[in-house]
Amino acid sequence: MTLNEVLIRHNFVTKLLLKDGSSELTKELKVKVMGMRIALGKFRNQFDIDAQEAVKGFKPSNFDELAQKAGRSVEEDADLKAMTDKLNEEYNMFITEKGNELVTFDKKFTEEEFENIMEVNADNDVEINGNKLNAADFLEVIHGLFVA
Repeated sequence: MTLNEVLIRHNFVTKLLLKDGSSELTKELKVKVMGMRIALGKFRNQFDIDAQEAVKGFKPSNFDELAQKAGRSVEEDADLKAMTDKLNEEYNMFITEKGNELVTFDKKFTEEEFENIMEVNADNDVEINGNKLNAADFLEVIHGLFVA
């Protein structure tokens, strides 16, 4: 599985409710969900660290100084734009390549566990990356991503 796929899974598993009103996941399933969240979160955190390091590495030494300078000349504005364009291009290439790296994550839910997840998350409308999903669509995606 690629790092991009793992990051997508992280976005979804973090939206699962462990308890909703009087309905809650079994203790074993809560532990499994939290374990998945933590494992996927480690991938996300390392990705964020790597992306920050990439920016530091790609950024020209005078970039911050020029970006913060008040009253830049036309030439300085042009230089800053050129540096920004190059930085964005290199960063986007890095992110694309990083996202395609293969990683290992093979945790899944059983159909029985998914039934418990459905029961607790039946009314769990979520927003992921600015996209609103009703509970039924969210659960359909969870099933596709996590059920063996």
